[in-house]
Amino acid sequence: MIQLRVLPALLLLTLVTLTACKRGPDTAMLEHELQNRLDTEFTPGLFKIHSFTRKGSAPSTSHSDAVYLYYDTKLEFQRDYNLTAWQDLNLGTLAVVLGATPAGIDGYHPDNQRGDLLLVRGRLSYQKTEDGWVSITHMPLEKQAGPAAPDTIQGSGPNYILQSVRGLLKRNQGGAGQSRDDIIIEEFTESLKEIDLRFARLDGRLPFGTGWSGGAYNLFGAAFAPYATEHGLPVFNYSSEGSVENGLSLQQGHLDFALLQSDVVEALYKGWVEASQLPQPDLRSMASLWPEALHIVTLEDRNIKSFSDLKGKRLAVGSPGSGTRFTARRVWAAAGLTLSQEKRIRGMGLTASIAALESGKVDAVFIAGAVPDPTLQLLAQRRDDIRLVPIDTATLDQLSSKHFAYYSTVIPPKTYPGQTKPYRTLGFAALLITSDRTSDNDVEMFLDLVVGSANKLTHEFYRAGFISTKTSRLGISIPMHPGATHFYERLKEKQLDSTRESVPDSPEREMKKSPVNSER
Repeated sequence: MIQLRVLPALLLLTLVTLTACKRGPDTAMLEHELQNRLDTEFTPGLFKIHSFTRKGSAPSTSHSDAVYLYYDTKLEFQRDYNLTAWQDLNLGTLAVVLGATPAGIDGYHPDNQRGDLLLVRGRLSYQKTEDGWVSITHMPLEKQAGPAAPDTIQGSGPNYILQSVRGLLKRNQGGAGQSRDDIIIEEFTESLKEIDLRFARLDGRLPFGTGWSGGAYNLFGAAFAPYATEHGLPVFNYSSEGSVENGLSLQQGHLDFALLQSDVVEALYKGWVEASQLPQPDLRSMASLWPEALHIVTLEDRNIKSFSDLKGKRLAVGSPGSGTRFTARRVWAAAGLTLSQEKRIRGMGLTASIAALESGKVDAVFIAGAVPDPTLQLLAQRRDDIRLVPIDTATLDQLSSKHFAYYSTVIPPKTYPGQTKPYRTLGFAALLITSDRTSDNDVEMFLDLVVGSANKLTHEFYRAGFISTKTSRLGISIPMHPGATHFYERLKEKQLDSTRESVPDSPEREMKKSPVNSER
């Protein structure tokens, strides 16, 4: 009797599941939509759908009558293409077009050729209308719970410190809550970072300064540090505000390795006059990892058409220790202006800057980072009024002629959703830096692991696939560390040996090597 009762329930559940899976347009329409996106939003004729499987659906929590449709597909290259190239549309843009994440794409490498297949796990968004199902290109953010405010401190510190903390919290319960909480959280966050750094030293790990949590530098460090540790070089991923903090921490001996923007490296090495910073002649370069660019982002209703329109506007230029703030100051000065004269400058991180732009608290946001920038991609996915503010040619020429780290670059159309025109801006590179105090052996081993892990780490951080010895010395303007020099010399010799082995011996050499000639 129990089995007879269970069977109808199972049948009902199966019918409900099948109905849910079939919600939305049919498979043929999905496949056609995907091919159209590839041809119109990425590169026409580059990919052909080899196979397509619909996997199911889920309702959107933020858009009425909308549904997410999940799929698996194989895309066939119709010509040779490098999805990790420095200048062309790359994997980051392709992932957005496909409704996927870089981790949901397999099969890419620098030498993809015609006939190669990409395996993709992605999703498309549709809304039910009177005319049927319509593809949605701009989806608002899904509703997510904000991060819980920390109410406890975990650790094994002395009891008197914990008692003091409890007393501090108790004394300030009746004050202006949020502002006091912010001060406490900010101070303890910095203290915990310093404690982590000192613990890493005690444990024999090499501190690697990266960037803010969730940023490209930090994501690379989070992927690389466990890999390096597993392969015999204990590395600690240290989260920082960014390039400027990393450079100063290297000078002070708090870090062994760090990621910095190439323009920040150049300024710190030679001396940062604007900030009264003396030269740091002990900085040494190791490698150039991937290209970066400055984005200046606004919304259509802010009436900002050119760089000169930014004067007098409310600007978010990055946190004080970030490379974004440094580059913003440089560009501003090259245009004959100074940020210190602007009273409506906001120093805040990227997430807060985007929120301030959307809420109307700032008019434009400066973003220095890899292309495409993930935060800007998300913004452009949910809004169709995003505008990129171009930098005038005179300012770009002045900067690139005066500073080796800079060059004029063009972000191609379609890099970001809705971008129809090329965007000319300032380019630079992400550099791997150390100091002259770091041992040759540690530097050489670090580089060995960075180059060796490039393909292995792409699923955790896809920009690792951009790392190549073909581009690893581009944009470097300070001396190379001896360990890095030896690494590249050893690599060059290895490549020469490989070339010699692949080239057939000439008849003359064959005669000299023959047993008859050797006996003579």
